[in-house]
Amino acid sequence: MRGVARQRDSSASVAADAEDGAGSSGPSTLKHTVSTQLAGAVSTLAFYPFDTLRVRFMSQDGTAQRQHNGQTYRSVGRALALVYREEGLSVLFRGCHVAVLGSVTAWGVYMFTYRSLCDIYNLNNERGGTNDFFVRTALSSAASCVTAVTCNPVFLLKTRMQIEDASCRRSVSSASSGGNYVSFFGGARHAVRSDGFFSLWRGVSAQILLGLPNALNFPLYESLKQHYLLFSSCDKLTASEVCLCSIVAKSTVLIFSHPIYVLKVRLQDQRSRCGETQYLSLLQSTALVLRTSGLRGLYRGIVPSFLQAVPRLMLTFVLYEKFIHLRLPW
Repeated sequence: MRGVARQRDSSASVAADAEDGAGSSGPSTLKHTVSTQLAGAVSTLAFYPFDTLRVRFMSQDGTAQRQHNGQTYRSVGRALALVYREEGLSVLFRGCHVAVLGSVTAWGVYMFTYRSLCDIYNLNNERGGTNDFFVRTALSSAASCVTAVTCNPVFLLKTRMQIEDASCRRSVSSASSGGNYVSFFGGARHAVRSDGFFSLWRGVSAQILLGLPNALNFPLYESLKQHYLLFSSCDKLTASEVCLCSIVAKSTVLIFSHPIYVLKVRLQDQRSRCGETQYLSLLQSTALVLRTSGLRGLYRGIVPSFLQAVPRLMLTFVLYEKFIHLRLPW
């Protein structure tokens, strides 16, 4: 009976597929990796306009230095109206190709590292697979840290392309400018020429710290999924059930990760060291935001963040489940 239960768990759960050890017939690490890359690319593209909005919201601190088109965003509706009037809606897709590249790279690095660590743990653990929530969280945290360091330059350039508005591009001669992040390679050249090669890793401390709450995404989703399957007679979740599990997982994580994301955006902003208000380090930026805006300042942009992050992860997991169950040779 125990063997039958183990076999059923293996076919019922994505987590169990890779966690039964070296002799498992579940999906390979490569299949998990490619599935998350494809799912991540599609979901990033689908909800990218809200990503641009949330980054701009989070970059604003109430100072004139960090306004967009001369205004501070107050609501999603007004922000969209301002963007449409001053720049056109196409600006919401600025840097989209960089975001897709970053998503494919990040999901690939994360999932390959995560599944490889699971396999290593299984081989060295005689008691069984990585079914323990805390073990999965620890392995996921390690994978997130590796991903953060590897992909930080890509996401820094994406953030700067999103923040740069029409008024910046019209004032190329301005010291705080503006007009230098029109393309990925052009932005990379400007960043290296202006601040040095290692400036591409600006904000990496916040990116690594983001790995702690974000590392809960997959383990929390898989735990919710396993518990649901345990009390149901189904072999796998339906699309609506995947959506429900992913909504609960991401909403929980977002509450803790949003303040760190705000700090990361402020540090990676090309205007971070311009004007009287400057963001120089993670600790200094945290103290600055709390002193000038209070705890509320750390949650600026939470609405567009929910509008982007929750449905995006939901779509990612739905597509991931579809791809992982396709009968492919790898």
